[in-house]
Amino acid sequence: MSASRRVTTAVNDVLDLAPRRGEISLTRLVAAVSADRGRPIEVTMADLPPGVCGQWRQYADHDVFMIQNGLPTWDRTLAHELGHLVLGHYGIPVTEAARDVAELASDDLIGYMLNQRTGCMGPGGEDIEQEAEDFAALLLYRLGRSPSDRSSIVQVRLGEAFG
Repeated sequence: MSASRRVTTAVNDVLDLAPRRGEISLTRLVAAVSADRGRPIEVTMADLPPGVCGQWRQYADHDVFMIQNGLPTWDRTLAHELGHLVLGHYGIPVTEAARDVAELASDDLIGYMLNQRTGCMGPGGEDIEQEAEDFAALLLYRLGRSPSDRSSIVQVRLGEAFG
């Protein structure tokens, strides 16, 4: 399956989880994905390392999307991290990333790397970052065009497909 088709399918799958009543928002979609997976997803604002807008942290019993404090708009970052999750992206172990990047690492470098989402550090990392960006862009585009009534999503999709 091509990357763009994979992204479109993932966005469709997420929108299919949209609540039947009320506003269809990004935060409600995150909650719907969480319920569908049977695994809590927490969204929290945090002071992340410089240049990091968001992170997806996986724990034994839940996931956390960390969003950089002070971002003017955080919805794109949240949608990007959701994209990583629903597209099945997984990072490489941080020890492997450290071994590949540096022979000698200072305490500051190790701390920085442990705070990084390691999926972008391995082979093909740029591809998964682009795929998550494409997911975020399409999801936010569709959310902007989606009426608050879920039954009208089909009409939006038909309009996108046929103009």
